[in-house]
Amino acid sequence: MRLIIIRKFSLRMLFMFSLLACVFVFLSMSYLPNEDIQNVDMSVLAGHSIVIDPGHGGIDSGASSNHVVEKEITLAISQKLADVIESYGGKVTFTREDDIDYYTRGRGGKRKDLLTRIEIMENSGAEVFISVHCNAFRGANLSGAQVFYSPKFPQNKILAERLQQALKEFPHGNKRQAKEDLHILILNDIDMQGVLIETGYVTNPQEATLLINNDYQKKLVEQIAKGLAYHFSQNVAR
Repeated sequence: MRLIIIRKFSLRMLFMFSLLACVFVFLSMSYLPNEDIQNVDMSVLAGHSIVIDPGHGGIDSGASSNHVVEKEITLAISQKLADVIESYGGKVTFTREDDIDYYTRGRGGKRKDLLTRIEIMENSGAEVFISVHCNAFRGANLSGAQVFYSPKFPQNKILAERLQQALKEFPHGNKRQAKEDLHILILNDIDMQGVLIETGYVTNPQEATLLINNDYQKKLVEQIAKGLAYHFSQNVAR
């Protein structure tokens, strides 16, 4: 009887230890070292190549609300992001650098536009892509930058979570998490690693005002660049 009690106690202790170990692993994976991201050595970007896709353009304005036009914001943010990356020795390629599109006449014009962007990105020789967009919703209460990724490559989720962590204060108190998506064409039809960043909601009056603010854009891209630098530093280390 005593032996049975000891065995039950041992099994209970083993179960509790295993449970605590699982919780520790989960917490380690769920909470990224934000301090490490903020203090990352930005020179890590030197030699790395990124292709940036400023969403929409040309006849496709994207979302428009509160006097903010998505295609204009995505291009402005993309150009600022490129400036930061290049200032640390990184190489940047764009899918567009002006107010243009890749639409074709007739049905399927939007799909053609996206497939052309994918072709440009795949042929760029870049290591990762960043597709820049603005979000929109019927209500005016939603806000927050959010990073989307495809599960096609395991590194996509890791990159998305690191960038989401870097953007947790855009705007202040942003609680959004990196989100998997199986339907966004530019994420799922491309044969390279990368993410799509919704930089904020143009349908939220307060956030729309921030998105067109030059200083806010600069701070936002600095955080994206830090997230990229941290991502590259961790991958090199491994």
